[in-house]
Formats: sequence, structure tokens, C-alpha cells
Amino acid sequence: MATTQQRAAIQLVLEEARRPLTRDEILCLGREKCLRLGPATVDRFIRQATNNFQLVCVDFPGQPKRFELPADTEHPHFVCRECERVFDLPIMMKLPEVKAPPGFQVTGGEVIYSGTCPECGKRPRRQMGSV
Repeated sequence: MATTQQRAAIQLVLEEARRPLTRDEILCLGREKCLRLGPATVDRFIRQATNNFQLVCVDFPGQPKRFELPADTEHPHFVCRECERVFDLPIMMKLPEVKAPPGFQVTGGEVIYSGTCPECGKRPRRQMGSV
């Protein structure tokens, strides 16, 4: 993959974020570094980098796909229930061995914790039923 100013901006965004980002987050943060960054370039980067194992797709049910740089170890993720951002948890872990039923093929696993991130924890809590 040839390095252009746009690709360098995307790479820098992923390195600085240190958490899984959605395609839209990559585009938005990338445009802060390179105004000419277009959605097609982000899509192409994601496709090529995931195909080359330079980017990992983190896919949780009911959430948009997110992408992060490969990590040295397996690690759980934390989903903020307020802002819906996903964070890496710096905990080394190993998924347990699973004996799947006949015909099932286990290809991976994910441990997910949830709650509120520090930024959302500072905000006043919303009251039930209030608008």
C-alpha cells in the first residue's frame, strides 16, 4: 500500500485513538489532519488494511463495525452505554477453550464490559421520562 498524505493521516488517527473507531470516526478525525480526506479513501484503506491484517475489525451485535490496529495480546473491550464509544481494556486475557456442538465452528470470541466512560461519567445523569 503506497503511503500518501491521506493514508498517513488515517494511520495517525488509528495510532492516536488507541481504541476501535467506526469508519465515520476515522473519516471525521482524519479530516482534522488532512482536509482533502474523502470517504472513498477511508473505505479503500479499511478494505486493504483488513485484507493485509494491518487492521482488525471489531464487530459487536447492534453496533457499527469498528477498526483498530492489531494488538500484541488478546484484550477485552468496554462499551460506554452513554456515548456508545468502544475502548480497549489493558487487561491480558486468554479466551477459554470451547467445545462447540457438532457442526459448529468457533472462529473467535469477544469479552465485552459496559458502563460509562470517564467523559460521560462527568455529565449529569438523565432522568427517566425527561426530554
